[in-house]
Amino acid sequence: MADINEVLDKAKVLASTAGEKSQELYQISKNKVEIAQLNMKLDKNYMSIGKKVYDAVKAGEELPDFAALIEEIDLLKADIEEKRDIISAIKNTVRCPSCGADINEDNSFCPKCGAQIK
Repeated sequence: MADINEVLDKAKVLASTAGEKSQELYQISKNKVEIAQLNMKLDKNYMSIGKKVYDAVKAGEELPDFAALIEEIDLLKADIEEKRDIISAIKNTVRCPSCGADINEDNSFCPKCGAQIK
């Protein structure tokens, strides 16, 4: 029969592991929420470009300059990729360069799209 110290040591290890996993899940969830918010901003920018094109064409005007919106879209996309990379690191996975799926880092091919990973 295990003595009380062994039981307490095992309980401490389990509590520590549970805390670490809880923190990982929190970080994954937080990054997923931030990705959703960034995607909403992306959609808003895409719609803004579309509306400006429509309005200009409808009025017979030249198309406006979209450089600022395009730059913001590129920054949003970079932020999204960074957050996806953070999630992959937490999960100890790699992202498929073709479809973006999180896959086991030992895989040579993506199980979702079949692309070669390494």
